[in-house]
Amino acid sequence: MQAKTPLRNSNFFTDTEVESHSTEILENVREMVTLGSEPPEFHEFERAFTMKIKTTQGLHDAERGSRVNVLLHITVSRKLLPITTLTGDQFLAAWWQIVTSHRALWKRGVRHCAISPSNCMGHHLGGQFIAVFIDFDLSSTKQDGPSGFECIGTLPFMALNLLTSKAIAGDVEHVYRHDAESFIWVLTWICLRYDNGKLLRKNRPLDEWLTVDTMIRCPEKKSSFTARLLSMNPTPSNQKNFDVAMQCLAVIHTYAGPFASVSVDDEVVFNTLLQNHVPRNVLQGHIL
Repeated sequence: MQAKTPLRNSNFFTDTEVESHSTEILENVREMVTLGSEPPEFHEFERAFTMKIKTTQGLHDAERGSRVNVLLHITVSRKLLPITTLTGDQFLAAWWQIVTSHRALWKRGVRHCAISPSNCMGHHLGGQFIAVFIDFDLSSTKQDGPSGFECIGTLPFMALNLLTSKAIAGDVEHVYRHDAESFIWVLTWICLRYDNGKLLRKNRPLDEWLTVDTMIRCPEKKSSFTARLLSMNPTPSNQKNFDVAMQCLAVIHTYAGPFASVSVDDEVVFNTLLQNHVPRNVLQGHIL
């Protein structure tokens, strides 16, 4: 696809690699895409020669190219910034935008399932920060069926229930509650490791989560972390946001017990784990 905004990223795939899996995901996401007042124009190529693709992209020396049978997907976006560069209410609002965007995609059948801080980006527009949820490489759709049992994610941000031997063996379905919990771990991680938009240079909490051996010790570290929440010290710029994280983590802690009853209703999970703990001004978008 081609747009007036600068080209940031191009990915080349053979048509057989991309066509079967990504078409449905792209269609779902495409319907929801807006880039300010300039929506992107989509140019689709099926078994297009390199010359045709280059010409459409404005490369006038295309006739020199070889005739390679490929399918080109060009992802065009504004230059994005990590939400970790933000502080205070602006950071929490960006995090919440991504949470609600993910919720909307989940309702439409798009399963991201690999949530981490590096996937939470955004850009400034008209005095506001517009959050953007990225990296759908490992995503699937509800209709994919068995793929919902794959153990996918970045260890420090995966739900505790997905770090069990049963989940690793592929016997636990990835449900909305797991992604909701991942967003809470992301919020917690940033509140403890970033100050005034910058990663702490030394004595960073939770570094051990990055070095623990495989999936066996990581759940132990995370479980013990929830038990000692009151002793954790967020960075000065994230104290208020860590209060939100603590309330969310307290719910996770109650879910972790052997006799805990966890709702299977996604809307109940969304409210109980996330929305009920977010300040009203952030929910209403009243950010200075």
